[in-house]
Amino acid sequence: MSHAAPQTQDDIFNGAKVALKSGNAKDLSKYFNNTIELIIESENVEMDKVNHTQAELILRTFFQKNPAKDFMYVHQGASPEGSKYSTGTYQSNGKSYLVYIVIKQFGGKYLIDRIDFRENS
Repeated sequence: MSHAAPQTQDDIFNGAKVALKSGNAKDLSKYFNNTIELIIESENVEMDKVNHTQAELILRTFFQKNPAKDFMYVHQGASPEGSKYSTGTYQSNGKSYLVYIVIKQFGGKYLIDRIDFRENS
């Protein structure tokens, strides 16, 4: 994977937003670290360390079952350790999911370390 310029946290969040709005697992996975924490509550997926390729496949299935209608961020922040995080809402056929994304720096590059989907009740 080659990027023309180092990506900022904003680049990652913006890229993830575009991918989530269209339900595109392949585009979303471009921003994953080699392994990520992946939680999809409605699918009983709770993995501490999953390979980015496996995570892409799991998300592709989720997006097929829950086609994207919209995605928007509702909050962004940072932890004292330097991680950046955001919460957003993923809209699909009458369902809404709270999405939590954590970005960390790995070898000078910002990448998604965790992504978590929880159905809004």
